[in-house]
Amino acid sequence: MKKALKAFAWTALAGLLCLAAAAIAAKLYFTPARLKTLTLEYAAKNLGREVTFDSVALGLSGFSITNLRVSEYPNFKKGEFLSAAAFSVRPSFRALLKREIKINSVSASGLKLRVAEVKKNTYNFSDLITPAPGVRPAALPGKSAPPPPLAISSLKVRNSRFTYANAAGDLKVELRDIDLSASGISPDGLFPLEGNFTMDVASPYFTGSIPASVKGHVALGNFDVQKGRAEIDKAALSLGGVKAEIKGSLSNLLEPDARLSVAIKQFSTSDLKTVFKGLPNKVLLPEIDADADFKLTMKDVNLRSVKFRAGAVSGGLKGRAAWEPRVTYNLAADLKAQIPEIDTTVLARKVKQLPVPRGFKLPLADLTATLLLRDGSAEITAFSLNCDALAVNGRTIVNFAGKDLKAAGSVKAEVKSLAKLAAIAPALLGQYGLTGAAAAGLDYKYSGELALKGTAALKEAGATFAERKFSGFSGSLDFTKDAVTARKLEGKLDGEDLKASFSARDLLKHPKADFDVKLARLTMKDTPPAAGAAKNGPAANAAGKNTAAEPFYLDVTGRAEIGAIEHPNFRCGPSSMKMALTNISDDLKALDGTTSFTAGPGKFSELYALAARYKAAKVALYPLIVLQKTSKLAKTLRLPDFNNIEFDRIDGDYTFSKGLMKLNKSALTAAVADVTSSGTIDLPAEKLDMRINTELKKASGITMGAPVAMTVKGTFADPSVKPDIKSIAEQPAVKKALDKLVPEGSKLLKNLFKK
Repeated sequence: MKKALKAFAWTALAGLLCLAAAAIAAKLYFTPARLKTLTLEYAAKNLGREVTFDSVALGLSGFSITNLRVSEYPNFKKGEFLSAAAFSVRPSFRALLKREIKINSVSASGLKLRVAEVKKNTYNFSDLITPAPGVRPAALPGKSAPPPPLAISSLKVRNSRFTYANAAGDLKVELRDIDLSASGISPDGLFPLEGNFTMDVASPYFTGSIPASVKGHVALGNFDVQKGRAEIDKAALSLGGVKAEIKGSLSNLLEPDARLSVAIKQFSTSDLKTVFKGLPNKVLLPEIDADADFKLTMKDVNLRSVKFRAGAVSGGLKGRAAWEPRVTYNLAADLKAQIPEIDTTVLARKVKQLPVPRGFKLPLADLTATLLLRDGSAEITAFSLNCDALAVNGRTIVNFAGKDLKAAGSVKAEVKSLAKLAAIAPALLGQYGLTGAAAAGLDYKYSGELALKGTAALKEAGATFAERKFSGFSGSLDFTKDAVTARKLEGKLDGEDLKASFSARDLLKHPKADFDVKLARLTMKDTPPAAGAAKNGPAANAAGKNTAAEPFYLDVTGRAEIGAIEHPNFRCGPSSMKMALTNISDDLKALDGTTSFTAGPGKFSELYALAARYKAAKVALYPLIVLQKTSKLAKTLRLPDFNNIEFDRIDGDYTFSKGLMKLNKSALTAAVADVTSSGTIDLPAEKLDMRINTELKKASGITMGAPVAMTVKGTFADPSVKPDIKSIAEQPAVKKALDKLVPEGSKLLKNLFKK
């Protein structure tokens, strides 16, 4: 036993002496100068590039080199490809005796690597991986020996940098401040890896910095990158102030097949202001969770499935996007959201940079949409919005590939409650007291100009407008961008039956309307006159207006039948009206056309008060209003009080030309008198050129054998009345007076009328 121990001790001592001798020999042979020479010769022969370094050392502890620099091909005049402030390898010599390659540690600091695309699929390192030309030697018969096993116990990279630039010069990616550590590295097994870096990106699509860190496990796939894989236990990155966490797995480390889960913390738009300058401030956005399954290559990304949720919004995305040889995409997305109640006034205060309209109170609503994004186009194949007030669905397609934007689509809407719809826009619609329901559908196109066509239907709809109450209306309307037609509307106006049909076209420039109305009774309330309406003359009406503004013109054609009309100053039984007027405007200077009406029996008083409130009534009743005024100037004739008279019938038939109103027929039939008017009225200037014939009846207490005529000149506010001497002379009473008082006859005639 003692001999065995003694033999073992001497053997061990001999081994140590041999190792020491080998180390001393290596130290003496591999001097720094010799190592530098050998390294430079190897680089020149195998790399075809210039290599420099400050020092290199080889010993029992391993191999180390300082300030290593490797040029671009072929020399430093082309730039620097790789550099390292310090690089060292500590192998295990015991493993080498067993034909194993085991490295205790590899460390590098200040490592810099620059990768550049010289041309398509050619990089500045392509010469290092391309086999040398020539015929490869024939393989020896039999199986080749497998490479010795490789293992690295520890790998550390500190303060390093990697940069990439494409051939076009519009994309640059830089990984800086790289700190990386790994342990238990083997060619085929998973080993732990941990690191952090900052990625700077400059491109036409995005420019910014993204700090990142990663922790997980990596498998090298026996040094075949395409067979490599990674398990990401936790990765974190941030963009501006937005922070995201990632976990999942990758296979094929060259062109990854990825299955990742991404969680983005709640953030505000202010957190992205450093990256996207135009974003509004302080808009709070919810946390985003996404699960992604995709294939990434150097040319494209294939999104097999992306599912995400952000607060009340969820959806999915799939498809492909490519960037070589040009940017193309074909993506399909679906979206679901529950929009909370929103007061846009409050939102506008928070998002001052965006044109958010104020005064809307949006209700809780459910939104769904399906979207297709293709090269230069976006197609919403279906969308729907549903809330208590209405339900909307439709589709649309937008083409933005060309010079001009083009769009087309269709929308259908069911307004469940017009009252609830009004509650969404209280400032705009609240005053109208909407009731009932409605439905609508439209198709639209846009190619530099909007074109649309649709239909709408009212269901027991009602509203209050200008102190009028519309209720129980049903019927349908057809409409375009500048036209609307209602063939049959039925409902009630202030509780009275109303039937109407109408059409209007050219609404945006010069509206032209046609109508047919039947109303059981029209009650006209004595509302206060509009500001300035009580003042006489067109100059007063035009005061304060911008004379440079384009006048607004309207054409109206139609007829109306009203069972009865009631107003404090005017009431009558059945009435009917026809009109065909063009160029209706506020100043009436271009008015052309015709109108006619009949009404009666009824009663009127102080028509001037009615005319001051209703301009249309003023034009229609002009002759009667003039009659009221002029009758006061003819006191000697003892004419009836035309300011307060019951009538059997009123007839009017007028022609208009450039604002000049011609009285084709204007007649009043009453128990006390029959009155007819003829002549013209200049409506813009309110100038009169009329002849009024009055024939008193027995009910007035005076009987005339012939009508008394008056000529009316001047203005509406200040008429000038002159008698027709001939018509007065034809009266029996006048003839008798002339027979008795011939010398005084002319004087009597002159004094009959006084202004």
